[in-house]
Amino acid sequence: MKKLQDIVLFGYGSFGRQLYKSLRSRGHRVKIVVGYDDYVEIESDAEVEINRINIKRNDDILALNINAAESIFYCAMNKTANNLFLVLTLKSLYPEANVIANSNSNETTRKLKYAGATSVIDLYEATSRRIVNVLTKPAVSMALDEIVYKQNDLKMLELELQENTFLEGKYVSEIQFRQMGIILIAIIDKELGYELVFTDHRINHKLDAGDILVIVAKEKDINKFQEMLVSKSSV
Repeated sequence: MKKLQDIVLFGYGSFGRQLYKSLRSRGHRVKIVVGYDDYVEIESDAEVEINRINIKRNDDILALNINAAESIFYCAMNKTANNLFLVLTLKSLYPEANVIANSNSNETTRKLKYAGATSVIDLYEATSRRIVNVLTKPAVSMALDEIVYKQNDLKMLELELQENTFLEGKYVSEIQFRQMGIILIAIIDKELGYELVFTDHRINHKLDAGDILVIVAKEKDINKFQEMLVSKSSV
Protein backbone atom coordinates (compact mmCIF):
# COMPACT_ATOMS: atom_id res chain seq x y z
CA MET A 1 0.00 0.00 0.00
CA LYS A 2 1.35 3.43 -1.00
CA LYS A 3 2.43 5.55 1.96
CA LEU A 4 0.50 8.77 2.39
CA GLN A 5 2.42 12.03 2.58
CA ASP A 6 2.51 14.42 5.54
CA ILE A 7 2.02 17.93 4.16
CA VAL A 8 2.83 21.15 6.03
CA LEU A 9 0.80 23.86 4.30
CA PHE A 10 1.86 27.44 4.95
CA GLY A 11 -1.05 29.71 4.07
CA TYR A 12 -4.80 29.18 4.13
CA GLY A 13 -6.25 31.67 1.68
CA SER A 14 -8.60 30.68 -1.12
CA PHE A 15 -5.90 28.63 -2.85
CA GLY A 16 -4.73 27.00 0.37
CA ARG A 17 -8.26 25.95 1.32
CA GLN A 18 -8.85 24.26 -2.03
CA LEU A 19 -5.50 22.50 -1.88
CA TYR A 20 -6.23 21.36 1.67
CA LYS A 21 -9.56 19.86 0.60
CA SER A 22 -7.98 18.08 -2.35
CA LEU A 23 -5.19 16.57 -0.30
CA ARG A 24 -7.44 15.58 2.59
CA SER A 25 -9.86 13.88 0.20
CA ARG A 26 -6.97 11.65 -0.86
CA GLY A 27 -6.18 10.77 2.76
CA HIS A 28 -3.05 12.85 3.26
CA ARG A 29 -2.31 14.38 6.65
CA VAL A 30 -2.11 18.16 6.36
CA LYS A 31 -0.85 20.59 9.00
CA ILE A 32 -1.92 24.18 8.31
CA VAL A 33 0.36 27.02 9.41
CA VAL A 34 -0.40 30.75 9.07
CA GLY A 35 1.08 33.99 10.33
CA TYR A 36 -0.44 35.81 13.30
CA ASP A 37 -1.70 38.62 11.06
CA ASP A 38 -3.01 36.46 8.22
CA TYR A 39 -6.73 36.57 7.58
CA VAL A 40 -8.14 33.04 7.65
CA GLU A 41 -11.64 32.18 6.48
CA ILE A 42 -12.82 28.88 7.93
CA GLU A 43 -15.97 27.25 6.69
CA SER A 44 -18.51 26.64 9.44
CA ASP A 45 -18.77 22.91 8.74
CA ALA A 46 -15.02 22.30 8.59
CA GLU A 47 -13.00 20.98 11.48
CA VAL A 48 -9.68 22.53 10.60
CA GLU A 49 -6.82 23.03 13.05
CA ILE A 50 -4.92 26.24 12.35
CA ASN A 51 -1.41 26.72 13.75
CA ARG A 52 -0.63 30.44 14.09
CA ILE A 53 3.02 31.42 14.39
CA ASN A 54 5.43 34.22 13.60
CA ILE A 55 6.77 32.87 10.30
CA LYS A 56 9.90 35.01 10.66
CA ARG A 57 10.97 33.33 13.89
CA ASN A 58 12.93 30.10 13.55
CA ASP A 59 11.93 29.05 17.06
CA ASP A 60 8.24 29.24 16.14
CA ILE A 61 8.78 26.96 13.15
CA LEU A 62 10.89 24.50 15.16
CA ALA A 63 8.19 24.45 17.85
CA LEU A 64 5.82 22.86 15.32
CA ASN A 65 7.81 19.63 15.89
CA ILE A 66 7.75 18.63 12.24
CA ASN A 67 9.49 15.49 11.07
CA ALA A 68 11.09 17.14 8.03
CA ALA A 69 12.44 13.87 6.67
CA GLU A 70 8.92 12.51 6.22
CA SER A 71 7.08 15.74 5.36
CA ILE A 72 6.61 18.01 2.38
CA PHE A 73 6.51 21.76 2.96
CA TYR A 74 4.21 23.78 0.72
CA CYS A 75 4.52 27.58 0.80
CA ALA A 76 1.22 29.08 -0.32
CA MET A 77 1.24 32.41 1.49
CA ASN A 78 -0.63 35.31 -0.11
CA LYS A 79 2.47 37.51 -0.21
CA THR A 80 5.28 36.50 -2.54
CA ALA A 81 7.90 37.88 -0.13
CA ASN A 82 6.59 35.60 2.64
CA ASN A 83 6.88 32.53 0.39
CA LEU A 84 10.46 33.47 -0.44
CA PHE A 85 11.28 34.07 3.22
CA LEU A 86 9.81 30.68 4.15
CA VAL A 87 11.79 28.85 1.47
CA LEU A 88 15.02 30.44 2.70
CA THR A 89 14.17 29.65 6.34
CA LEU A 90 13.00 26.09 5.78
CA LYS A 91 16.03 25.16 3.67
CA SER A 92 18.24 26.66 6.37
CA LEU A 93 16.54 24.72 9.17
CA TYR A 94 16.03 21.53 7.16
CA PRO A 95 18.59 21.42 4.28
CA GLU A 96 17.28 18.14 2.87
CA ALA A 97 13.60 19.09 3.13
CA ASN A 98 11.24 18.91 0.20
CA VAL A 99 10.00 22.52 -0.12
CA ILE A 100 7.44 23.54 -2.74
CA ALA A 101 6.26 27.09 -3.33
CA ASN A 102 3.71 29.02 -5.37
CA SER A 103 4.79 31.53 -8.00
CA ASN A 104 2.95 34.15 -10.02
CA SER A 105 5.68 35.13 -12.50
CA ASN A 106 8.86 33.90 -14.19
CA GLU A 107 10.89 36.30 -12.05
CA THR A 108 9.40 34.89 -8.86
CA THR A 109 9.96 31.32 -10.07
CA ARG A 110 13.62 32.03 -10.76
CA LYS A 111 14.22 33.51 -7.31
CA LEU A 112 12.36 30.77 -5.48
CA LYS A 113 14.46 28.13 -7.24
CA TYR A 114 17.69 29.93 -6.42
CA ALA A 115 16.50 30.24 -2.81
CA GLY A 116 16.31 26.46 -2.67
CA ALA A 117 12.72 25.52 -3.48
CA THR A 118 12.58 21.89 -4.57
CA SER A 119 9.73 22.65 -6.95
CA VAL A 120 7.85 25.79 -7.92
CA ILE A 121 4.22 25.80 -9.01
CA ASP A 122 3.20 28.49 -11.50
CA LEU A 123 -0.37 29.30 -10.48
CA TYR A 124 -1.21 30.56 -13.96
CA GLU A 125 -0.36 27.21 -15.50
CA ALA A 126 -1.01 24.67 -12.77
CA THR A 127 -4.10 22.55 -12.35
CA SER A 128 -5.09 21.05 -9.03
CA ARG A 129 -4.23 17.58 -10.34
CA ARG A 130 -0.72 18.67 -11.31
CA ILE A 131 -0.14 20.27 -7.91
CA VAL A 132 -1.27 17.15 -6.05
CA ASN A 133 0.96 15.02 -8.29
CA VAL A 134 3.98 17.15 -7.43
CA LEU A 135 3.18 16.93 -3.73
CA THR A 136 2.66 13.18 -3.74
CA LYS A 137 5.54 12.24 -6.07
CA PRO A 138 8.61 13.59 -4.25
CA ALA A 139 11.03 11.72 -6.51
CA VAL A 140 10.16 14.18 -9.27
CA SER A 141 10.83 17.11 -6.95
CA MET A 142 14.15 15.66 -5.82
CA ALA A 143 15.28 15.24 -9.42
CA LEU A 144 14.38 18.85 -10.19
CA ASP A 145 16.29 20.06 -7.14
CA GLU A 146 19.37 18.10 -8.26
CA ILE A 147 19.26 19.56 -11.78
CA VAL A 148 18.44 23.19 -10.97
CA TYR A 149 20.31 23.76 -7.74
CA LYS A 150 23.01 21.28 -6.85
CA GLN A 151 24.49 20.47 -10.25
CA ASN A 152 24.96 24.16 -11.01
CA ASP A 153 27.33 24.55 -8.02
CA LEU A 154 25.21 27.35 -6.56
CA LYS A 155 25.52 28.46 -2.96
CA MET A 156 23.16 30.62 -0.94
CA LEU A 157 24.41 33.04 1.69
CA GLU A 158 23.02 35.65 4.07
CA LEU A 159 25.62 38.43 4.22
CA GLU A 160 25.33 41.32 6.69
CA LEU A 161 26.75 44.60 5.39
CA GLN A 162 29.32 46.23 7.64
CA GLU A 163 30.02 49.96 7.81
CA ASN A 164 32.06 51.73 5.12
CA THR A 165 31.77 49.14 2.36
CA PHE A 166 31.44 50.27 -1.25
CA LEU A 167 27.75 49.28 -1.15
CA GLU A 168 26.73 51.59 1.70
CA GLY A 169 24.39 54.38 0.61
CA LYS A 170 23.95 53.01 -2.90
CA TYR A 171 20.71 51.90 -4.50
CA VAL A 172 20.41 48.34 -5.76
CA SER A 173 20.05 49.57 -9.37
CA GLU A 174 23.48 51.23 -9.18
CA ILE A 175 25.31 47.99 -8.41
CA GLN A 176 26.26 45.55 -11.16
CA PHE A 177 25.66 42.39 -9.18
CA ARG A 178 25.44 40.19 -12.26
CA GLN A 179 28.83 41.33 -13.52
CA MET A 180 30.22 40.01 -10.25
CA GLY A 181 28.39 36.70 -10.70
CA ILE A 182 26.00 37.51 -7.85
CA ILE A 183 22.23 37.06 -7.89
CA LEU A 184 20.53 39.22 -5.26
CA ILE A 185 17.47 37.34 -4.02
CA ALA A 186 16.31 39.58 -1.19
CA ILE A 187 17.33 42.09 1.47
CA ILE A 188 16.51 41.84 5.17
CA ASP A 189 16.27 45.44 6.40
CA LYS A 190 17.02 46.02 10.09
CA GLU A 191 15.51 49.51 9.98
CA LEU A 192 12.18 47.94 8.99
CA GLY A 193 12.26 45.45 11.83
CA TYR A 194 14.00 42.72 9.84
CA GLU A 195 11.40 42.93 7.09
CA LEU A 196 12.39 40.99 4.00
CA VAL A 197 12.48 43.15 0.88
CA PHE A 198 11.83 40.96 -2.13
CA THR A 199 14.02 42.38 -4.92
CA ASP A 200 12.66 42.77 -8.41
CA HIS A 201 12.59 45.49 -11.07
CA ARG A 202 9.91 47.46 -9.17
CA ILE A 203 11.92 47.85 -5.95
CA ASN A 204 15.07 49.96 -5.76
CA HIS A 205 16.25 49.63 -2.18
CA LYS A 206 18.95 51.83 -0.66
CA LEU A 207 21.60 49.76 1.08
CA ASP A 208 22.79 50.62 4.59
CA ALA A 209 25.15 49.05 7.09
CA GLY A 210 23.25 46.34 8.94
CA ASP A 211 21.20 45.27 5.93
CA ILE A 212 21.43 41.54 5.24
CA LEU A 213 21.80 40.52 1.61
CA VAL A 214 20.44 37.14 0.58
CA ILE A 215 22.54 36.14 -2.41
CA VAL A 216 23.07 33.14 -4.65
CA ALA A 217 26.28 32.57 -6.62
CA LYS A 218 29.02 30.10 -7.28
CA GLU A 219 31.39 29.71 -4.35
CA LYS A 220 34.31 31.37 -6.15
CA ASP A 221 32.19 34.44 -6.95
CA ILE A 222 30.96 34.64 -3.35
CA ASN A 223 34.56 34.60 -2.12
CA LYS A 224 35.54 37.40 -4.52
CA PHE A 225 32.51 39.44 -3.48
CA GLN A 226 33.37 39.09 0.21
CA GLU A 227 36.96 40.14 -0.51
CA MET A 228 35.68 43.25 -2.28
CA LEU A 229 33.60 44.18 0.75
CA VAL A 230 36.56 43.82 3.08
CA SER A 231 38.86 45.84 0.80
CA LYS A 232 36.17 48.51 0.24
CA SER A 233 36.51 48.11 -3.53
CA SER A 234 33.97 49.81 -5.77
CA VAL A 235 32.25 48.85 -8.98
